[in-house]
Amino acid sequence: MRARGVTTNSVLSRRALLRGGLLVGVATLADATISIAQAPPQQPGQPGGGLQAPTSLAQAVRVAEKQTGGRARKAEWEREKGVDVYEVKTLSRDGSAKVLVDPASGNVLRVDTPGFVSSIANVFDRDDQRKDQAAFARLEASSMTLAAAIDAAQKESGGRAVRAALTSRYDATLFEVRVVKDWTTQNVLVDPATAKVVTVPPRGKHKNDDD
Repeated sequence: MRARGVTTNSVLSRRALLRGGLLVGVATLADATISIAQAPPQQPGQPGGGLQAPTSLAQAVRVAEKQTGGRARKAEWEREKGVDVYEVKTLSRDGSAKVLVDPASGNVLRVDTPGFVSSIANVFDRDDQRKDQAAFARLEASSMTLAAAIDAAQKESGGRAVRAALTSRYDATLFEVRVVKDWTTQNVLVDPATAKVVTVPPRGKHKNDDD
């Protein structure tokens, strides 16, 4: 009788483990399916690293903000799976989103928001949450948008922006814009309080960068 009870309990335990594993697998698959279903179509890449694209980085930022209703914190040109795209991260009171914009057409290719499983995981990532909340507060307090900062940097330098982000420097909130002119890259800092370029710093990562 004891041996039979042990066997029955073992079978039940295996069934419980299997059922639990299947639930986790289904939840994980749900997140993955969203990403696959929203993957951008394979299109010919735009030559020149986005420098010759009809849609500018500033235009992509405005498109992303309109799509999500948030404020852009960071935007850059990059290649995803062999396709040239603009990747824009926006923040709102509801959380963050990543928007992929087609440099050729200016259309939104995909909007990534945390899935159910990712949302639960992020609850434990307090550091990232605090950074996003602090960045959103600074964006809300500024009358200047990331797109406007890109416009100012391009006007000052005569180049084309390929990356821009909110940053903290010299105990102040600034926008840092990377522009390319004659295939030379330079970083330009824009003060949102004055809407003017404040300095052209040397390239490299700084301790107070938010991204």
